[in-house]
Amino acid sequence: MRDNVEVELRRKNQLTWPDAIARRMEVREGSRLVIEYDPERQEARVRPILESYAGTLPDVYGQTPEEIARYLEEERQSWAEE
Repeated sequence: MRDNVEVELRRKNQLTWPDAIARRMEVREGSRLVIEYDPERQEARVRPILESYAGTLPDVYGQTPEEIARYLEEERQSWAEE
């Protein structure tokens, strides 16, 4: 679902980020953002810079601490075999 909110660019190129958008993007004061500009479409896209990558790949290495530990041990053993 897309949200469209009109904002006004103020002096020194400042704008106020709408609360509803900030909540949906999970950003707050001090969050760092990247603005990507597409000159062909004259469109800017904003995305947050993650503070941590923890939890961004759930279940990739296992679902429980034991499964993750087993996966890591198997990887370590494969390094020794090379």
